[in-house]
Amino acid sequence: MGQISISSFVLCVTLFLIARHEAEISLPVILMITVGVSMISILLSLAIGPFAFLVALVILTLAIRRFCYVSRPKAIAVTGVYAANNILLASGTILLRKA
Repeated sequence: MGQISISSFVLCVTLFLIARHEAEISLPVILMITVGVSMISILLSLAIGPFAFLVALVILTLAIRRFCYVSRPKAIAVTGVYAANNILLASGTILLRKA
């Protein structure tokens, strides 16, 4: 639950910074998008393995465009920051478990 909370916060801040005048930034909507994409990513990882992350990023881009009313280039930029956040969180978790 902690990673979803952090990811939701990062998504809100990123939407505010990139698409401040265009996006509808509502925490419940962002939280539902984050939880939905996380659940889809988990289910897809059981079926297609490591490619699930790429599919989840495409779904995230479409969800941001649909529910936050953001243009395609800005949605792709927000998704890129979200992907970097998830990679850093996963790397940090792995490093902390080894220590």
